[in-house]
Amino acid sequence: MKRIVKIGILCAAAVALMPLRAQTADQRINYGFGGSVLNRDMLWTSDFAELSRTHLFGTARVMGMGGAFVSLGADLTSMSLNPAGLGMYRGSEFTITPLVTVAHASTEGTNTWQNNNKTRFAMANVGVALNIYESGSRKLTSLTLGLGLNRVADFNNRYSFSSESLYDPSTGAFMPTIGDIFSQQLNSWGVRPNSSNQLLMDYLHPSVWPAALGYDGYMVDYFADGGENPWGVARIGGNASVLHSMDVVNSGSINEFDISLGGNINNIVYFGATLGIQSVYKRTAMTYQEEYGYFNTNGVAQTLNRQTGEWSNLTEQLEMMNLTQRMTIDGSGVNLKLGVVVRPVAGLRVGLAFHTPTYYALDYSYRAGITTSIVQTQDIINNGSIRGVQKGNDSPAASNEAPDNWHFTSPARLMFGASYTFGNFAIVSVDYERDWYNGIRVKGVPRNNELSSEDYKAEFKHNFRATNSLRVGAEIKPLPFLAVRVGGGYTDSMLQDRAMYTYGTNAGMPVTYQSCYVSAGLGLMLSRTVSLDLAYQNVSDKLNGYQLFFSQDYATGDLKTWSGVYNTSITNHYISMSLNFRF
Repeated sequence: MKRIVKIGILCAAAVALMPLRAQTADQRINYGFGGSVLNRDMLWTSDFAELSRTHLFGTARVMGMGGAFVSLGADLTSMSLNPAGLGMYRGSEFTITPLVTVAHASTEGTNTWQNNNKTRFAMANVGVALNIYESGSRKLTSLTLGLGLNRVADFNNRYSFSSESLYDPSTGAFMPTIGDIFSQQLNSWGVRPNSSNQLLMDYLHPSVWPAALGYDGYMVDYFADGGENPWGVARIGGNASVLHSMDVVNSGSINEFDISLGGNINNIVYFGATLGIQSVYKRTAMTYQEEYGYFNTNGVAQTLNRQTGEWSNLTEQLEMMNLTQRMTIDGSGVNLKLGVVVRPVAGLRVGLAFHTPTYYALDYSYRAGITTSIVQTQDIINNGSIRGVQKGNDSPAASNEAPDNWHFTSPARLMFGASYTFGNFAIVSVDYERDWYNGIRVKGVPRNNELSSEDYKAEFKHNFRATNSLRVGAEIKPLPFLAVRVGGGYTDSMLQDRAMYTYGTNAGMPVTYQSCYVSAGLGLMLSRTVSLDLAYQNVSDKLNGYQLFFSQDYATGDLKTWSGVYNTSITNHYISMSLNFRF
């Protein structure tokens, strides 16, 4: 972020505020903060890892066979997988592949809050292969130029849930609220209001903007007599049950424009290269909401005097808090792909492809807003449930824009494939891929970012590892004009220790630690020059366990406030159709 690191430690002034849920005048404790709701003003290693995850879309034929096409060719998807496959063309072809994506999410042990489904229409592939050289007498049999646009990652999904922290009078333990985190952040940063009792966000680090908004929403207050820790939660009773609700809507994709050249030597060795130019866009709209219930006191919020052990009613109380955050990533990348396929005997093909890391330059923007609802406790006592008064504010926008933006390189990728063709009747294909996530490097960070390039390097080296992917596919032709296809694939975890990204403060959004899919498809020859392919893929992604928010004592490593761990799975249904024209 373009940040003003100097914190607005301005003139402190006494203000008439409500009692704390919990207040201490102890020496200031420095906390680290984590969870998917917090620290959204910057990019973390988990964010770069998620941006590096690719999924093979391409043509419907490739999708129907599970993407196992490293050793197969004569398909436009070869440009983004193994460009040597272009060398198998003996003519020219134009293909267009529209795609429908339907994403469904579920979170264990929770109730649905808003919506867990998202449907999107997109373009999986469009391109042309041009046979630019053909010889029947020379070793170099043919050359094919490929130009195409392929979708290589899809971010469109939504997960939304609610869970409740129920207050138990027998223990008297306070239920977690993000207001506790806000007060701890303001105390840790040494923030003070100015003489007008304001927190000016232009003078604050963007990571504490939500906490400052909590002050604007009357969720936390400044107590001049609070010693080293003057900030505390106000208007939320110590007897509060807290309903936590989360809604995350992701949009966007990575599309790659490919310029490829593939060659054929004596119909035995095929070679190729692709220059890939990527366009990246990802937008995340996150809403976190808390609602407060006081079921043991007929809806009345109370505060506990820790010295006397007596409870007393608050004069004002929060009904709810709604925090919205918007994050946008926009940028581009470039990479090179090299490949070779060898046909040592009739029917057998063996392929190898190497993808260099993609070099990305990314702009990032962030903003937040908060709304709260406050009621007079006496009105609840006299009139029962009533509608509260709305409070709140919005933050300014913070952005990293070129030249002060983010630069990183994705994992290098190595792919092996083998396939066997049984005449004109059937094909069986198997691919193996290895992606080195521990080799991701952040080449440039914006000025005044908390972490340096070396910090990111150490994080990837120590907490990430290479992934292994296996893809299989088969095609059978029961009739000359009909092809039936099936396939599937699996990718293992990129994390060395999943707990590090559940309880560690250096984590952003949850990471996909496992992905598996199955696919099926049909191919129809409509004429000698026109064919139609259909495909369906069911892709299941499991996200690493994550917390909404937590604070951790830097000195002891103990958690101070935490939301609990959530486990979300996302199932994507992809339906594609390719129309192919040969000429």
